[in-house]
Amino acid sequence: MDLETNENLEIVPMGYTAVTPWIITKSTEKMIDFLAIVFDAEEVPNSRIINDQGVIIHIVVKIGGALVMLFDARQGWGPTPSFLNFYVADIDKAYSKALSLGAISVTEITTLWFGERVCRVLDPFGNLFWINERVRMVDFTDPEVSKISQTPEAIQGISYIQKSLDEAMKMQYEILRQYFFAE
Repeated sequence: MDLETNENLEIVPMGYTAVTPWIITKSTEKMIDFLAIVFDAEEVPNSRIINDQGVIIHIVVKIGGALVMLFDARQGWGPTPSFLNFYVADIDKAYSKALSLGAISVTEITTLWFGERVCRVLDPFGNLFWINERVRMVDFTDPEVSKISQTPEAIQGISYIQKSLDEAMKMQYEILRQYFFAE
């Protein structure tokens, strides 16, 4: 195949952004099922590439306006957890669906001072998801915002999400160990 150089070629392919996440798991099929149910992910047509052993070596799903690439881990590979931040229209629905599919609640749904409801889940594959729902606009240039961020409620909310993240990171190792090294 002869590849021509095109001076007008876009650096980033259409539909992608300059940074595109990869998710690597033992079962890309199961991971896509999870993403489809919780975040309405859709497989990008013709993106699936399978090697001669039947292993998915490349696939792309679209979630909202973002593309996420995935592939299967190979025998003997260690865990490669992803940490992904999602914005959704209905956090209660996404959180509930994730838990029903075996995700572990890391941070319960919490309303934070900067206009977002947030939660975190650790999926059955060891990936950590931040799930966010914007509930109001906050103008960070407004001097009043600084005062709001220092209220006891604001400090308590941030403290909780930081503590729950710390606890999740400590438990993540055990989940990954079981997932990757179970017989």
